[in-house]
Amino acid sequence: MKSGARSPLNRAAGRTMDLGNIPLFKAMMSRMSWLTERQQVLAQNVANADTPNFKARDLKPLSFRDVLSGSTGTLTLAATQANHLAAPGGAGAFRPVVDRSAETSPSGNGVSIEDQMLKVSGTANEFQLMTNLYRRHVAMLKTALGRSA
Repeated sequence: MKSGARSPLNRAAGRTMDLGNIPLFKAMMSRMSWLTERQQVLAQNVANADTPNFKARDLKPLSFRDVLSGSTGTLTLAATQANHLAAPGGAGAFRPVVDRSAETSPSGNGVSIEDQMLKVSGTANEFQLMTNLYRRHVAMLKTALGRSA
């Protein structure tokens, strides 16, 4: 769920609750955004596995300190004209770095399919964990508000 998304927790009363204002949910959303963007970077690595001189990239790990301080490396785009479009959902908020631990092939390619697949699998598992935590916390809030989870 995007940070500006609204939850239907209080829809019956005609109001919605912004879960992005709750620090725990904000941290989970930030982690899910990081995992989504990491999956995209890893997919690019796999797609370029046969490209000469391509170096594998990965995202800088998201630190708990950065999440708490709110400085997750998000970039704001400058709008010099009123009709410029806003960036969709914070895409490009995290910066990929070259993976220096990867071995380089004779063609100069630094992508190991096996390593990338392990990272993709781990990222997918972490995303599923975050999704389950998010879902359970929303159910707990619904229960606290007197609604069935």
